[in-house]
Amino acid sequence: MDPRQDKLLKLIIDSYIATAEPVGSRFLVEAGNLDISDATVRNEMRELEDAGYLTHPHTSAGRIPTEQGYRFYVEQLIEPEELPNTLKNELRNVVGQQASDKTIALKNIGKAVADEMHNAVLIAFGPNSVYYTGISGLFSQPEFVDVHQTINVSEMFDRCEELIHDVFDRVLDTKPTMFIGSDNPLGSMSSLIVTRLPGNCLFTIMGPLRMDYGKGQKIIECVRELF
Repeated sequence: MDPRQDKLLKLIIDSYIATAEPVGSRFLVEAGNLDISDATVRNEMRELEDAGYLTHPHTSAGRIPTEQGYRFYVEQLIEPEELPNTLKNELRNVVGQQASDKTIALKNIGKAVADEMHNAVLIAFGPNSVYYTGISGLFSQPEFVDVHQTINVSEMFDRCEELIHDVFDRVLDTKPTMFIGSDNPLGSMSSLIVTRLPGNCLFTIMGPLRMDYGKGQKIIECVRELF
């Protein structure tokens, strides 16, 4: 992939993560300040689609990322911004209020992260005890107007204690690990951002494929620093 296609793919995925709306060529020319024509952008988008990074809903001329597109974005294109100090201080305060009880502190910070990300948070206190929060925020995402997807992801929560063993086996260090779609041990219709914490714990943000991976990565890094 050449640098122009890299830039276009990043613009498309950043926009789709923010809006959940298919991205068209005119938007890219205007928002990306591109010195190329609509026709050239459409040709590049077609090539990205042929290569498997994009697809398009039948009802729209715009494109959306594929699982392969998200994976390339996370591995090659993502540029996470630093978290605002106000958010970092909020998370520190949540931990500080229950500093003497790590379990309660982790549950409280899990709730705060779920609210911030509008996704679910799973905390595994060892492989046989899983706490989760943020289900309503997760299911308020546009993807879950699809009843089939809602049912599929709901079943993941019913089986998370059974399936979390696979996550433990695959998260071997403390840096944020991302499992996208079919890579996700809990289910292919969602993504995870995970870190290990001291005491054989896992802290996990779970969202749809269209999740803010950059922000999630920085939040996970912040949680790791706090524990």
